[in-house]
Amino acid sequence: MAIAELQKEKIAKDISQSGVIVQDKYELRKLKLRVLSQLYRIMLSITKNPFSATKKLYQIKKQYRSIFGESFLTKIAKVDNRYFWRMGVPGFPSVANYKLQTNEVKRFIFQNSRIGLRTVLIAITKKCSLNCEHCFEWENLNQKEQLSANDIISMIHQYQDYGTTQFILSGGEPMLRINDLYKILATAKPGADFWVVTSGLGLKQEQAEKLKSYGLTGVMVSLDHFNPDKHNAFRGFDQAYEWAIKAVQNANSVGLVTTLTLCVTKEFISRENLDSYMKLAKSLWVAFVQLIEPRATGRYAGKDVLLDEKELYLLDQFYLEYNSSPKYNDYPIINYLGYHQRKVGCFGAGNRFFYVDTDGDAHICPYCSGKAGKVKEHSVEEMLDLLSGHSCHIYDKSKIY
Repeated sequence: MAIAELQKEKIAKDISQSGVIVQDKYELRKLKLRVLSQLYRIMLSITKNPFSATKKLYQIKKQYRSIFGESFLTKIAKVDNRYFWRMGVPGFPSVANYKLQTNEVKRFIFQNSRIGLRTVLIAITKKCSLNCEHCFEWENLNQKEQLSANDIISMIHQYQDYGTTQFILSGGEPMLRINDLYKILATAKPGADFWVVTSGLGLKQEQAEKLKSYGLTGVMVSLDHFNPDKHNAFRGFDQAYEWAIKAVQNANSVGLVTTLTLCVTKEFISRENLDSYMKLAKSLWVAFVQLIEPRATGRYAGKDVLLDEKELYLLDQFYLEYNSSPKYNDYPIINYLGYHQRKVGCFGAGNRFFYVDTDGDAHICPYCSGKAGKVKEHSVEEMLDLLSGHSCHIYDKSKIY
C-alpha cells in the first residue's frame, strides 16, 4: 500500500475512534509543558534574565485569560500530529507557531503593535454559485476578477516577510478558483498556516488530497443551520447542506483541520439550536466551531440584524461553557471573536489582522466599510499606517499589544 494511502487510513482510524479533541490527561499535561517551555525559551532569549522571563510568562498567561475567559490551553484538538487550540494560532509544533509566539512576546515586552501580524484574510475571487442571505461581498460577486494569481502570491510573500503567520483565503467561493489555489499554496514561503473558507462546493476527495499536499492547513466550511432545509434556504441553493457535510468529511479524511462557521442570526439564536448545532459538529469530528455575529453590511446593509444584549449574553455563556466545562470536553473548540472584542477591543486594522477584498483593497475587517488603500501599491508599513486611521463601527481599537 502507498504511503499516502497508509497515512489516509491512519487519519480515518484516529478520527473514527476518538475524534480530534485530545482527551488523554497525560498527553494534555505533556503538551502544556512543551508549549510553555517554548514560550519561556523565547522570553529568555529576549530578556536574558530567568527571573524576568518567568514573571512575564505568568503575566502573558494572565492576559490570555482576561481576553478569552478561560485558562491557557483548556481544550486542544490534534490533527495530523499537530495541536490546535485557537483559530488564530498556527498548529504546534511548527515554524509558524514559533514565529507567532515570538511576535507576541516581543509585542508584550516592547509594547509595540508593529511586530508581525497574526492573520491576513484575502478574498481571492468574485465568483460564487450561491445566493447567501448574509453575504458581505454581495455587490462584488460574479463581476470581472481584479486579482491575478501572481498578484495574490506577491501579496502573500510581502506579508510573510513581515512576519504574518496565517493566511485565510475566501471569496466568493475560492474553490471555483482551484487551480490558482494550488499555485498560491505551492509558491508560499515556509512559516505560515493557510486556510480556505468555503461553502463546500467542489471540495471533493481528490481536491482535498491535493490541497493538503500543497500545504493547506485547514478549511472553514460555512454551515448556518443543523437543519438541511433551513441551511439550504439561507444559502439559496438546495444542495448547500449536502456540499458542506461532504466537504467536512473529505477534509477530515486527508488530515486537514476542519471548522464549521455559523452566522448566529436572530432567527437562529436559542440555547436549544446552539446545542443541536454542537451535537452535529461533534458527530462530524470538526476541530472548531466559529461563531460569527451578523453585521448590517453587504446584503444585510440597512437591516436590523444586530443581536441584542440578551442574545449576546446567551452567546457569551454558551462559548464559555462549551470551552471550559468538563461536561463538554469532547466537543469542538468554539472560536468567538465577539466575546473578547467586547472585553478588550478589536484586533483588526492591522493590529493583528486585516481584510483584503476582491479588488485588492484593504479594510480593517470584512464587516467594516471603508477602503484604506490597495495593498499592492503600498509597503507593509504604509498599509498599516493607512489602516490605523480607520476604526471599527462596533468596537474600540484594542489596547492589548
